[in-house]
Amino acid sequence: MEKGFYLYCVLNSTEELDINILGIDNKHEPYIISCQEVGILVSEVMLSEFGQQELAEKVQDLAWLQRKAKRHEQVIEEVMSKTSVIPLTFGVIFKKEIRLKEAISQSLPEIKETFEVINGCEEWGLKLYCDFLQLRDSMSKISPEVKEIESRLEKSQGASMEFLEQRLEQELDNKVKKEAFRIADEIYEELSTIAVQDQLNKIEDLEIDGFSKPMLLNSVYLIGKDRSSDLLIKLKELEVNYSDLGFYFYYSGPWPPYNFSYLEL
Repeated sequence: MEKGFYLYCVLNSTEELDINILGIDNKHEPYIISCQEVGILVSEVMLSEFGQQELAEKVQDLAWLQRKAKRHEQVIEEVMSKTSVIPLTFGVIFKKEIRLKEAISQSLPEIKETFEVINGCEEWGLKLYCDFLQLRDSMSKISPEVKEIESRLEKSQGASMEFLEQRLEQELDNKVKKEAFRIADEIYEELSTIAVQDQLNKIEDLEIDGFSKPMLLNSVYLIGKDRSSDLLIKLKELEVNYSDLGFYFYYSGPWPPYNFSYLEL
């Protein structure tokens, strides 16, 4: 039966590494193919299972896709602690090794340029949420402007004051949201001082694990491995400073530098 090569990542090294995990098919062991100055982490797959048409059909099965995408990520993470990597997206397969090497050779200038940026680095992410009601309550205790608006709200009783009450509520909400985003920007800037590069991604509207607070920040940071502890210390410090105000920190990493490297073969 015909075999192909499933690709995981490009490595900034051609040296053989101890890889203690099976590949995407849970049968073949990943190994490194050398191509000039870089290595390509691959494992063999049966094209009867991972051919173009077969793969297009299988990814419709979300359980299968989730399981295989997780293994793809696990294999990359297995080697990223040993060398710098440019991760490839799920499902890149070549039928012939010679075609694979040709594609890598053609992309070598881009690969070298990317490694100049990401070498010795890993990716971390922060998603920041805010409970506006909790922040409003906190601001009412420390902000003279918010105190004044709430005092006027308390006095605006009766039907004749309904319009004023609505206007004051809107004014208060705007001040709270403005302060929330100001703090989010401040947090992003503080973390950026530790990063080699940083990036703001699209705010997600999806409710995750039943958590429905508004997302203010969806950020990723390229961090030198020697500074990952500095990042974690800063994150914990920020969390202590802002959690009582209604901010929720969800940070993750280290990840392969997906947001700071892109290679299409």
